[in-house]
Amino acid sequence: MGKNEKKLFIVLEEHLAQRYSYLINKHQFEAYHVEGFGSIQIGTSLKNVFNRVWHRNTVKQEYKKLNCFFEEKTRVYNISHVYFSNTEGYIAHNLITKIKKDFPSLQLIGLQHGIFEFSLAPKSPFRRFINFCFKIATGIYPIGVGFGYKIVDKYIVYNQVYKDFLIEKFHWKEEEVIVDLKFLKSELFDNKTSVKKEKGKTIALFLMQCLSKANMCSREQEIYLNNKVIDYLMKRHDEVLIKNHPACDENNRLLLNLNVKEIKDLIEGFNISTHAYSYSSTSLIDAEIFDLEAHAINTSLVKENKSVYKIFKNVINFENEIDS
Repeated sequence: MGKNEKKLFIVLEEHLAQRYSYLINKHQFEAYHVEGFGSIQIGTSLKNVFNRVWHRNTVKQEYKKLNCFFEEKTRVYNISHVYFSNTEGYIAHNLITKIKKDFPSLQLIGLQHGIFEFSLAPKSPFRRFINFCFKIATGIYPIGVGFGYKIVDKYIVYNQVYKDFLIEKFHWKEEEVIVDLKFLKSELFDNKTSVKKEKGKTIALFLMQCLSKANMCSREQEIYLNNKVIDYLMKRHDEVLIKNHPACDENNRLLLNLNVKEIKDLIEGFNISTHAYSYSSTSLIDAEIFDLEAHAINTSLVKENKSVYKIFKNVINFENEIDS
């Protein structure tokens, strides 16, 4: 009797585990979670680079576990495809290149998991140079490849804009980049309901981000931005819902107005709202799945590569329209 076909899903970073749990269960993937890297997986500062080199044995230890998982599953199943939660970071760079070498027959597939900048920044060759030097000297790549650089065989992206970017700037082949938002966001598509909305009434969903926690602005600036945005939305909509980011554990404003309330369940918020607002959050793409009119808020107070706003249909300039 031949082996059964099976696809594997590898979650490379612990904070992505919850994001993909629905997808893994729905498609009945055999899943493996890489868990041994802790805080050294975060950031690309010089301190982080040397910290990773200092803990370089972690790469060997975690790959050894992952290798055992592959060998165990290939004994039981006929495996041809392996999906990865991400391909941009240093964990992905080290583990995927090892898998590719040791299991050359496998088709490796990366998944887009967030908004990425549209720029072939000069850092791409610089990243390769740093990684090349450290790989020779220490045996590991201390920096990830970033979005676009090819270390997997195929990449599933949100939309045609990202596909065109990968083909044009990073020379992926047409057949190597797959646009499949329904696969990537299957939990949202599956939980979209037809909620009857009151005619003429508009409900705005403000999707907060952890801007200061991500070092994109100061805590004071974040509070200022959020308060201004809430005031702006209160003037234009009948009701304002606020959804805090899961990584943020404190409110940015006391909700004293009856027309402003916090909502805990994101999908519920999508189902009952008519409009969505955020800065450069992936949640705005999620909102469009629910047929919401989504608006990205661009401000000079937030430090980011502004090319990310290319992905959004509606962009509001904070300084010109909200803070004027």
